[in-house]
Amino acid sequence: MRHTIKPQPFEGNGARSHQTKSKSASRKHAGSSRQLEQLSRLYYDAMDLFNQSALAASFEDMLNVKNRPRITRLVSLGLGSLLDSKDQQRRIKQLVIFMAIASHLTLPMSDESSVTLYAQDPTFSAIDEAFLNSLGITVLKTPSSSDLGDAGQMINEETLVYSPFLTIATYKLLFSQSLHTSTKSLSGSKIPILVSDDLNALKLKWDKRTSEHRDVETLIKGARSGNYRRRAVNGEGFWAESDRPFPLAIYWRQAATLQKRGESCASAMGFPRENQAMSIQV
Repeated sequence: MRHTIKPQPFEGNGARSHQTKSKSASRKHAGSSRQLEQLSRLYYDAMDLFNQSALAASFEDMLNVKNRPRITRLVSLGLGSLLDSKDQQRRIKQLVIFMAIASHLTLPMSDESSVTLYAQDPTFSAIDEAFLNSLGITVLKTPSSSDLGDAGQMINEETLVYSPFLTIATYKLLFSQSLHTSTKSLSGSKIPILVSDDLNALKLKWDKRTSEHRDVETLIKGARSGNYRRRAVNGEGFWAESDRPFPLAIYWRQAATLQKRGESCASAMGFPRENQAMSIQV
């Protein structure tokens, strides 16, 4: 009996190309999954550490107060990519703080609105976006770190802005009363709460003769007559020496009557004017 040879399907260039692309896509998907798993592990480890720290108690005390402004949006600016780098641990921890802040800003059951979370940074990768989305965070777009981008349209009088790191140019946009074109619709609105670099500490980063020092000092001086109160954020047990960021402060908008009363008391008791109300016009 003759042995017949079954004809093999012809694999042209198209078939081989399809197989190559499929293998490449599979490897890429596997790599993405591993990165997401790593980010998730780092995030939840950092969250466990935060919950046991004095810093967590500090945020809870400052945010769980009766006169807190109504917050329906949280916007993070300048977080940076969460992927492997020398700053990864610090950025993961800063994300943990953002989520911890959100956990203290729940609305009453009678309020039909919900608190929405946003994050914006020009260095976010597709992996960053996927991980942030998994936490319920919507990623906004911006062309550069010196542009408020989509966030400029999202920030309103019910927005807490969290900026663990911003360039001075972006701080100028955020604080300026003459608005950037991308934030034109926000004219006259004020951010109720800003969690950011402590500007009093930030100006000390540079020599007094530098333009950077003068820029930050101008922001502080221009804000003293407004109605935001500065509170430095303190608390140990979370940061290591290798990932400790710049000092943070919470700038909290006060009612006009409270502002005047606070300024009078501060003047009478000799408190430094830097600790008085701070205006943040967006």
